[in-house]
Amino acid sequence: MAKIARTYKFDEDTIKKIQVLAKEQGFNYTTAIEFAINKYFEERHEDNIALINSIDKLIENKLNEKLNSLRNDLNRVRIATNIIDKHVQMMLEFWNHYFVIHDFKKLGTTEQYKTKELIEAEELIIKRIAHNRQRKLDHESKRKKAE
Repeated sequence: MAKIARTYKFDEDTIKKIQVLAKEQGFNYTTAIEFAINKYFEERHEDNIALINSIDKLIENKLNEKLNSLRNDLNRVRIATNIIDKHVQMMLEFWNHYFVIHDFKKLGTTEQYKTKELIEAEELIIKRIAHNRQRKLDHESKRKKAE
């Protein structure tokens, strides 16, 4: 490629840097300036790519931390749901057996009649759920303080 003569003004520090580069690489001053400019254009894309990669890794690590916490919570919910489902299925089988054995003709629903025992059972379950919820909140607050 043909060389074109141009005149540029540099400050003394830049001229010293050009001289050092030319001496280290065994170039004349023009070749040293071309070398520095070419190097800049080669590496500027590499720097951007390295920066993007490090930002991607940082975001990925943060997301994985959050997702691991959610995975643990979802796993506990899934396990609890499976246990509840199993218990409900067992209850249905027991109730079905009970009605078959006693040959009932009509179902007395809780809308029609609530026994004292059923009311006590509902109150017990409400208290138990509130107690378990409070234990969970206490455990989570201790875990957050530890972090």
